[in-house]
Amino acid sequence: MTSAKGFGNNRDGAVAVFFALALVPVLVFVGVAVDYSRAVRERAMLQTALDGAVLAAAGGYTIAEAKLLFDNHAARAGINDLSREIALNGAGEIVGTASGTVTTSFTELVGVSELAVGVSSVASKLAAGDKVCILVKDPTGNQALLLNSGVTIKAPNCRIDVTSTGNPAAIFNSGVALDVKKTCVKGTQTIQNGGPVKSLETGCAVAADPFAGNLPAVTVGACTVKDQNYSGTNNLNPGVYCGNFNFNGSGKLNLAPGLYVFKNTRWNLNSGWTVTGTGVTFYFADSNSYIQVNSGVNLSVTAPSTGTYADILMFEPTGLSTSQFSINGSAGHVFEGLIYLPSRDLTFNSVSTVNSENLTIVVWRLILNQINWAIEPGKKAIAVGGSGGAGAMLVR
Repeated sequence: MTSAKGFGNNRDGAVAVFFALALVPVLVFVGVAVDYSRAVRERAMLQTALDGAVLAAAGGYTIAEAKLLFDNHAARAGINDLSREIALNGAGEIVGTASGTVTTSFTELVGVSELAVGVSSVASKLAAGDKVCILVKDPTGNQALLLNSGVTIKAPNCRIDVTSTGNPAAIFNSGVALDVKKTCVKGTQTIQNGGPVKSLETGCAVAADPFAGNLPAVTVGACTVKDQNYSGTNNLNPGVYCGNFNFNGSGKLNLAPGLYVFKNTRWNLNSGWTVTGTGVTFYFADSNSYIQVNSGVNLSVTAPSTGTYADILMFEPTGLSTSQFSINGSAGHVFEGLIYLPSRDLTFNSVSTVNSENLTIVVWRLILNQINWAIEPGKKAIAVGGSGGAGAMLVR
């Protein structure tokens, strides 16, 4: 039995009360962080919508059309009391602002029921005349473009644009031979180990990505083909592919025209395989999906010329987590169409030969090792000075 004196000296209850009181500000802090993260996410969506609208206006859309484009995209964000203004300023630039509020869940407990968000964007036209065949999107990464020894690119009518302002934004190692109209790097820091790179310009106004949010939406349905191993001659049809697919030994793969949806799927093409497909489009629904092209594969695939996926060879939705995608040494490749993989670190390895009169590549980062390319701008090339926002750049 506890005496009155013992009860007075007992601190167990006091510790529990103290802990409970201390827990309250911790929970509030966690809640504030959750609300703040949501506001940051919604602001990013608002910024993307405004960037797209001002780029469209700078590239040829009317102000009214640009406002409608913004309204359609911004509707996806959970922002209240949304207001926006898009107009032409005295310098010939398109200036946009947008603001609103995000309703809070936790910070309301401390008297804050909403958080204000606001964004601004300015776009202008780029000089006409160039077409971008390769766009590298990582805005801050070091060596977002890495060209190693043995890289030969013959593309006199194409630009390579690198968005990075990293240090260095791009590396050109000894033994690189570039015959391109221009390599445009937004940042000012590059490494040129083989001496001055022909037609390289730093601090350059790079083209914006005209495809973000503007490619066809794909509804990914139920799986139609799951985990398979193939050998010999095989004929595949469009559908939703799920799981792991191994193409063993040597064989031939014929792809019927249409849309191939990869849902948490990997195709592993081993040496000795020949793959052909005319009028095909590959859609990678998530960052776990890819085609692994190993050494000794002959891959010849071309995009449809008409229809919903006209001139689109490979694409993925925007906003995926960054992941790897490799195309290794081969018996020769033919790619025709747009390869739009804005969240991929794309690597071409060991004498990957590509000949194409219709190729556009948009990736997060690009590494080229021992490759030999001869390419021409295709229908999806990013036209500098064109319409629809493709020939515009964000100024700030």
